[in-house]
Amino acid sequence: MTELLLVRHGLPVAGVFDPELSPEGVAQAERLAPWLADEGVDALYASPYRRARETAAPLERLTGLTATVLDDLREWDTDVSHPYTPPEQINADDPRSVALSEGRYEDFVPDLDWDAFRARATRAMNTMLDAHPGGRIAAVCHGGITNTYLATVLGIPRMFWFHPGYTSVSRVRRMPGGRIVLHSVNETAHLVAERAVDSVG
Repeated sequence: MTELLLVRHGLPVAGVFDPELSPEGVAQAERLAPWLADEGVDALYASPYRRARETAAPLERLTGLTATVLDDLREWDTDVSHPYTPPEQINADDPRSVALSEGRYEDFVPDLDWDAFRARATRAMNTMLDAHPGGRIAAVCHGGITNTYLATVLGIPRMFWFHPGYTSVSRVRRMPGGRIVLHSVNETAHLVAERAVDSVG
């Protein structure tokens, strides 16, 4: 069995090109790192966007792994020349914000080539799964590509169907024989809890 952990990046700053993590996003990444390091990670990947690479950095330090930057993990907003605003911080009267609040996620990016995006998401995941059979892989990426891939695994026609939290973890497993199964969605326990320490004697 091969396990793939899809990690959404931490909260970025708003209004800049290819944003870095905000102070809150840095704190989220620092809480994520020991949580995943305790599980044991065999390979680490990241989207080329800065917010993803910075989220992976604390895990790199703890595990000694170097994140492989995989271009196919980038988000649907492939043009990073425009200022980025986290979806949660868009003005309430903006049509995109209304679409999000009503669960019309596709309306948030109406011009997206859905077939190409789905194909890229699947290609990215297969690239990692093929490279590390029997391992546990952490991939720091984005909410949209996570949505799309999990929708594909589940056979859901809507490509955006849930709203992942910052540094949330969603897991899929490739079983012997090649079948991909969903194991969990939107884990955020690391943001509010500490792992129990086993005691002896």
